[in-house]
Amino acid sequence: MMPTRAEWRAAIRRRWPLLWRATVAITILVGVVLVWQIDNLNAYTELDQLLRLGAQLRAQPWAVPAIVLLYIAAGIAFVPLTVMVVATILVYGPWGGFGLATAGTLSTALFSYLLGHLLGAEPMRRLGGRTLQRLNAQASQHGTMIVTALRVLPVAHFHAVSLVAGASSIRFGSYLNGTLIGTVPGIAAIAAVGNQTKRFLIDPDITGLVVLAALGALTLIMFVFIRRWVRRYAETSDNHDNL
Repeated sequence: MMPTRAEWRAAIRRRWPLLWRATVAITILVGVVLVWQIDNLNAYTELDQLLRLGAQLRAQPWAVPAIVLLYIAAGIAFVPLTVMVVATILVYGPWGGFGLATAGTLSTALFSYLLGHLLGAEPMRRLGGRTLQRLNAQASQHGTMIVTALRVLPVAHFHAVSLVAGASSIRFGSYLNGTLIGTVPGIAAIAAVGNQTKRFLIDPDITGLVVLAALGALTLIMFVFIRRWVRRYAETSDNHDNL
């Protein structure tokens, strides 16, 4: 027996939240693919291209908000974030570049989180899969550490992590804290090493070389320590959850 018109309307009304979220997700996905194919976004993953763009924007009074918006757009288009951070620091110097790169990174992280939250779990299940299920299972107790681990360990794309975290049950405060812990030290290290490298190339001497080597060693030690700490915490949490 065919359903009546009223039954069709009732079925659509029940499914409407999922339908419009799925439509938005598919539209974004198709749009990103088309932009990559038509506009050749690969050119904007190269450092020299970003440096030229940054130099042009720096002369404009609206450069700061424009760069933050570019970070958000890069998140939507899944453009690699690290090269943008390096370019920002080289164009604006260690202090200004650190502040602007941090603002841009946090802005795109928060935007992608809110987008994932808006889309909800069902449309994101294809992207997140088992990762989304594991996040939901441990989000209440280990939300901050989960986000920190996903930021520090190279297990997924930065923007994919943000979308999946937004669709999961990780609280906003935990997500923000984990993102800060997992990204700000890395940006600071890039700013310090990049600034010293620039100084050494302009005026090379033995003192500059020693300082650069020391900064590189400290950065490496910091990342090794953070990764081991995150992995040890994750192993401890898994053992505790299995008890």
